[in-house]
Amino acid sequence: MSDKQKQALFTRAIALLWAGLSVVLALQWSRDLSMLGFPDGYISPFARATRTLLGSLTAACMAQGLYFFMTGLFGKKTGALNLCLQILVAAILTVAPVLVVKGCPRSQLCSMAL
Repeated sequence: MSDKQKQALFTRAIALLWAGLSVVLALQWSRDLSMLGFPDGYISPFARATRTLLGSLTAACMAQGLYFFMTGLFGKKTGALNLCLQILVAAILTVAPVLVVKGCPRSQLCSMAL
C-alpha cells in the first residue's frame, strides 16, 4: 500500500468517525429535547425559548453526520487538511453552540444576562 493510499484510508476513517460521533450526538440531543419539561407538563421559559434553536442545531448535526458519512464512503479526493478544516467548522457551527446553550442555565454570566 502506497503512502497516498494510506493517507486516503486514514482520511476516510476520520470522516466516518466524525460522522458516527455527529449522529450519536444528534440522537442524544433529540432524546433530550423529547424529554423536555416536568411530568406535569410545565416547560420552563428558558427551555421553551431554546427548544427551536436546539432542534435546529440537532438537525444540522444529523445532516453533518450524513455529509461526513458520504465523504467517508465516496470522497476519494478529500485531503486530510481539507477534512480537518471541514470538521473544525462543523464543530464550531453545531456542537459548540449546543454546549453553550445547554450549559447556560448553570452559568453565572448567562444568569446575569437574563
